[in-house]
Amino acid sequence: MRRIATTVVISFMALSLQAEIITKDRINESNIDKLAGSLYQYEAPTAPLTPAPKGFKPFYLTHFGRHGSRFLDNASNYDRPYNILKEADEAGKLTEFGKDVLRRVAIIRDEAMDRAGDLTPKGMQQHRDIAQRMVENYPQLFTRDKTIVARSTTSHRVLVSEYSALMQIIRMRPYIKLDYNSSNYDEPYMYTEDKAVSSHKRKASAAVSEFNKRHTHPERLMSVLFNDPEYITNASGRDQSGTLYSALYDLAANAQGSDPGVDLNDVFTYDEWYDLFLMNNMRWYSQGGNTPLTDNVVQYGHCATLQNFIDCADAAIAGNNVGANLRYGHEVTLMSFFSLLDLNDSGYSTDDLEDVANHWAAYNIAHMGGNVQWIFFRDRKGNVIVRFLLNEEEATLPDSVPFYTDARGREHRPFYNWTDVRKFYMDKIEFWEEYKASNP
Repeated sequence: MRRIATTVVISFMALSLQAEIITKDRINESNIDKLAGSLYQYEAPTAPLTPAPKGFKPFYLTHFGRHGSRFLDNASNYDRPYNILKEADEAGKLTEFGKDVLRRVAIIRDEAMDRAGDLTPKGMQQHRDIAQRMVENYPQLFTRDKTIVARSTTSHRVLVSEYSALMQIIRMRPYIKLDYNSSNYDEPYMYTEDKAVSSHKRKASAAVSEFNKRHTHPERLMSVLFNDPEYITNASGRDQSGTLYSALYDLAANAQGSDPGVDLNDVFTYDEWYDLFLMNNMRWYSQGGNTPLTDNVVQYGHCATLQNFIDCADAAIAGNNVGANLRYGHEVTLMSFFSLLDLNDSGYSTDDLEDVANHWAAYNIAHMGGNVQWIFFRDRKGNVIVRFLLNEEEATLPDSVPFYTDARGREHRPFYNWTDVRKFYMDKIEFWEEYKASNP
């Protein structure tokens, strides 16, 4: 009976490690925010962490996080839909529903005035909370004899994300030693993509363009916004329905990351929400995912980030007294980095674009505040194991990498031997160097 019960527990654990995928038939009010894709705001983890195997103590954490929730990064993202609707209203072309949408767009635009691209208060809080959980979960890493090393890109919203996290750490550990910076010096592993992937990324453009055409259906929305069905297709001498459709999605998707007091969730049907999410998701998969459309190599564009993780881990294991390496950057790095790490099947490969979102979803990967953490544990014999957290939830590697097994033959999920993990990732880096050498 014990053997059966253990099997059930392990099976449940394996399932719990995989994040939810929202299919079209499962959309409801409780999960519609996730259809914001890369604009989905960070949520605190809910699953408890698995205790480390007996005898193992945490000694090091290494991390990369996207900035928290922000205002849309260009004022035109707010001005464009507002101006289209405002001009239509002045021309007497809006329905009552259209007028109400204009009212809400104006409120969202006013809140973002002169703040385009800035971190929102929610974005700051997300990073304070993530840092707080780091200290609470691993107090051994935030002691007087440890140094916390933090780096960020020079983007303002990333800097504020970094400082929000560090201020929270200082509040909890006022004596902590910090080594922090924001400099172009660190850009090669923090942001810059290997130029060798550029030509491969362009190969997906035609297929993505066709995909977007199949999923762009603004007709219903235009019919309920405008009382003249031909107005939006002829305004300013061109059809602006597609532009307005996608612009309203950006506003609706991003509103959850601030506090405008209104939302635009009801502007789209569930089918439209899903179509718009698919296009957002496809943008990132085609530019950072592992797909034959781009020769299955674009994820290697951030091997420098992976090498930095390995180098910093090796230094910590050797005894440099660094408790944590914290890195703060952008989704452009995280999307392909997660595909390279292949956590929870984030390295999923397909050229069937209609199937991508059933396996690879931006709302589970590098949404606002998205992050990856590797936590290292060591026993008295010097054995080192590592646990992966994807957005603070335990994550697993492909089956080719075995879980840590103790001297009695007991498997301990989701922990891995560092030697196995290091080889798995160094093999990827070596493959990429060999690939570039043979494909100049």
